[in-house]
Amino acid sequence: MSTGSAQRTVRSTVFCLLVGIIFLAGYAPSATAAATHTRASGPRIPADPGATAGSERVRSAVSYLSLGRARLNIVSRHPPGVRWGGRTVYWYAGAGADGRLQRVMAGRTSETTPGVTQMTTIVTLPQAGRFRFAACFSAPMQDALGLGSSHGPCGRHHFRGPATSPYVGAGVAPTGYPGAGAIAAATGYLDRRSGYTSFAVIDSEGRISGKHLHRTFVSASVVKAMLLVAYLRKLAAERRGLDAGSRSLLDPMIHVSDNNAATAVWERDGDPRLRALARRAGMTDFSIQGIWANAQISAADQARYFFEMENLIPPRFRHFADHLLSHIAGYESWGIPAVARPRGWTVFFKGGWRGTGRGQLVHQIARLQRPGKRVAIAVMTDGDPTMGYGIDTIQGVAARLLHGRP
Repeated sequence: MSTGSAQRTVRSTVFCLLVGIIFLAGYAPSATAAATHTRASGPRIPADPGATAGSERVRSAVSYLSLGRARLNIVSRHPPGVRWGGRTVYWYAGAGADGRLQRVMAGRTSETTPGVTQMTTIVTLPQAGRFRFAACFSAPMQDALGLGSSHGPCGRHHFRGPATSPYVGAGVAPTGYPGAGAIAAATGYLDRRSGYTSFAVIDSEGRISGKHLHRTFVSASVVKAMLLVAYLRKLAAERRGLDAGSRSLLDPMIHVSDNNAATAVWERDGDPRLRALARRAGMTDFSIQGIWANAQISAADQARYFFEMENLIPPRFRHFADHLLSHIAGYESWGIPAVARPRGWTVFFKGGWRGTGRGQLVHQIARLQRPGKRVAIAVMTDGDPTMGYGIDTIQGVAARLLHGRP
């Protein structure tokens, strides 16, 4: 092969798009940001039919979804002879204005028409604030665009492209409700209360915050919300509906926190079904040995469980479960519902209270909903001097979390 022929050989190298979009802080979940970048083509290579076609144009768009997620879409317009469809594309992301970008997932490019390559993914943004992301894929005929010398290979764990790439940029992930100020106020308040305490909040973007998130407590009646869902899942697995006998147990167990009804449901569910539900819900701190009231729980697990509960209940039983958890007896509707309902929230909740070796235990977990917003709060206390003191602690945390407009 002659030197000239060798120079005309098109190599397959790695094409890395590091695409950055500058977002405006406080974007609404439906907001979309887009940017277009143009890069001049490299040296023309006559052997490549697309090499003389000019430049590559990259358009990037980001759409915010619910629960802290974002859809990333990148469209590359290039010479039609360059075929980039069906390629494995690696996605990288990182929080902050600098630092390494870690690989978060892989996908496939698609060639929508000759000369147009698209890649799309959905990523979870673990925290609000600035972030960056990148996409990288192996592309033949890259030299037709003169990009081979400016990018390294895709990193196995971290993005290896240059920080000076024209595709580098920064973004701002939207902040959820409640915000950082409200969470700090609730944390400071809890620090001033006596007893053995913990709280967790899942904000409207699905991110968890709190104090002593994984500290474990005896559950008391809070676990009845798990008994309810485990029983409904058992009925669905057995292809049975809600008969009068089931309703006669589940209704008092939740509406007035009847312990005899809870024991009857637990005898039907058994510890294995509660453990299976805990695994399904992604709990890491749950354990049970013996009677239902002695289950061990954490604020983090229970807040996440209530936040995701709708997805754990068989669809045909969701209305029934929601009705029970939102119509608990008025004399038990202290704490979170007492704060949230006057502010326009629909509240699905369960409380628990009993004496322990530390003193009085008082817990409450709730999911709060209003159009376009969902929040979960778990407050756990033990060693309270009285039940009223524990209720005041829960109500004080809730009042600070729900301060201000959602």
